[in-house]
Amino acid sequence: MNVTKRKWYVSLAVISIGTMLLSGTQAYAATPVNIQDRETVYSILNTDGSMKKTTVVDWLHLEGDGNYTIADGGGLNNVKNLNGDEQPKLQNNQIIWQAKVNGQQDIYYSGDVNKELPVKVRIDYYLDGQKIDAASLAGKSGTLKINITLQNQLKNDQTLSYEGYAKTKHTEAKTIYTPMLSLVALNVPTDHFSDIKSGDAMTVMTGKTMAITWMAVPNPETTVSLEMKGSNIELDPLTITLIPKLPAIPDIPIKGELEQLTAGIGQFTLALDKMGNGITQLVGGEQQVKDGLSKLSGGLGQLSQANQAQIDLLKKSLDTNKSLLGLAQNLMAANPKDPNLQMLSQGLQGQQQMLTLLAEGGQVEGQPFPSLNTIGDGLKQSQSGASQLADAMGQLKKGTADLGTGIGQLAQGGGQMKQGLISGLNKIYAGEELLAQTKTAADRYDTFLGKPAGATGEVRFILKTDSIKASSVKTNSTANSAFPAPTHKQESFWSKAVGFILALFR
Repeated sequence: MNVTKRKWYVSLAVISIGTMLLSGTQAYAATPVNIQDRETVYSILNTDGSMKKTTVVDWLHLEGDGNYTIADGGGLNNVKNLNGDEQPKLQNNQIIWQAKVNGQQDIYYSGDVNKELPVKVRIDYYLDGQKIDAASLAGKSGTLKINITLQNQLKNDQTLSYEGYAKTKHTEAKTIYTPMLSLVALNVPTDHFSDIKSGDAMTVMTGKTMAITWMAVPNPETTVSLEMKGSNIELDPLTITLIPKLPAIPDIPIKGELEQLTAGIGQFTLALDKMGNGITQLVGGEQQVKDGLSKLSGGLGQLSQANQAQIDLLKKSLDTNKSLLGLAQNLMAANPKDPNLQMLSQGLQGQQQMLTLLAEGGQVEGQPFPSLNTIGDGLKQSQSGASQLADAMGQLKKGTADLGTGIGQLAQGGGQMKQGLISGLNKIYAGEELLAQTKTAADRYDTFLGKPAGATGEVRFILKTDSIKASSVKTNSTANSAFPAPTHKQESFWSKAVGFILALFR
């Protein structure tokens, strides 16, 4: 192939490539059938928990057939393609990639970002009870205490609307923090530390190293603590993994039973109220009976007094009649033939018999006739009985009233119990709605930088502190060491295109 012909081939190749690129520019407007955007945020922390450097590794998984333009969330510096030579276009705070997809295609890239993490970390160190900074801690010996405080920064003020007991509507303002499941891990060499107290952390021994892991969900703040005795103290890097997720929370199986219990207590309280009303009426009736018995006792007392007066009068009448009878009999003895004296004597004698019958009692026409004393005794007994009945009715009324009071108190207690159960159930309903809103907030937090339109997202955070060594406080690993690196270098699109055109003319 001479030089002129080769130049012509090259020119043709360049023209053809330009034509392909121009036509490709039009085709790159399509959208993939499916986009998955997975972000892993790596952050290097200082030993006090403050942020030193943050790098994001983004994995875009594309599905479809064709040439596509993908606009991912931006805000990154030093963007690097980790599995190819293609470079994105940075425009309008977006990272724009162009990709030719035949079924599936993956784009891996990284970049640095200066953005606040969703969880702020503070680490405090204490040696023998005195606060100490990490730089001064290295190489020391004594009782070491570490407090790791996690503070959730994802605050959302929302309004909860939910149905409470008996379908009642409730609305209340709540502050919701997007849940961040936090796994705090530290490897502790047991040849430097002893008497290790890590609270409710999970521990695993691997040789002479104890791997300690705490699980926490800061809402909005939580602190995990570690205390141990150390000699020539050195600490490996502390690792914190953050996942926007709420741990599984079981349902409340007794909610239905509590609702039935609340309804039953309501019916019981209603029945007690009706019983209390009936007892109130009964107490009123008993009071009327007591009043009637008291009046009867008073009337019997008056009759008894009248009877006693009659007895006293009868006694006087008997004495008087007896004297008159004796006088009449003496006169008749002196004048036996006088008919008037005979009639007077007979009349006084009959009256004496009648008065005696009243005083002592007897028979009248074959029927018993009580004496005034007997009648008086009966009146006294009747008065005493009526008085006792009135007292007993008073005690019965008091007992009935006490029963009514007890039933009223029981009804009131039942009402208070019902209100307490309703309040508790409403808190359960509110808690369920709060839990649902919290889960929704976790599901929605699927990106740190932003994602392409229509993409499903996932984000994870891995935070690692500097290590503490006796020589100095230094970073245990560089920012790039934690990031996945490409295993091979792919041929760029431009190189492939030029090679393809030139091959046609060989």
